[in-house]
Amino acid sequence: MCIAAPAHVVEIDRENGLLSADFGGVRQTAKLNLLPDVEVGDYVLIHAGYAIEKLSEEAAKESLEAWDELLEVLDEEDKEWEESHSN
Repeated sequence: MCIAAPAHVVEIDRENGLLSADFGGVRQTAKLNLLPDVEVGDYVLIHAGYAIEKLSEEAAKESLEAWDELLEVLDEEDKEWEESHSN
């Protein structure tokens, strides 16, 4: 199973066919081959080193909010597990 989170495009190197995108403070480089019309400021999904889909700002925002909620739940579960296994 593959899961892709939206990434905000912060830099484009058209000469080398690459973009740099931000995943909540973590940068990743991806190839532009599949999305040659991407611009700085766009949101994309990245999989296996390729930008595979361009997202609207609204769709990216909704997805990012869902990711934030999921990560909060997982953090809570981790804390509960650690507390139950610390004795």
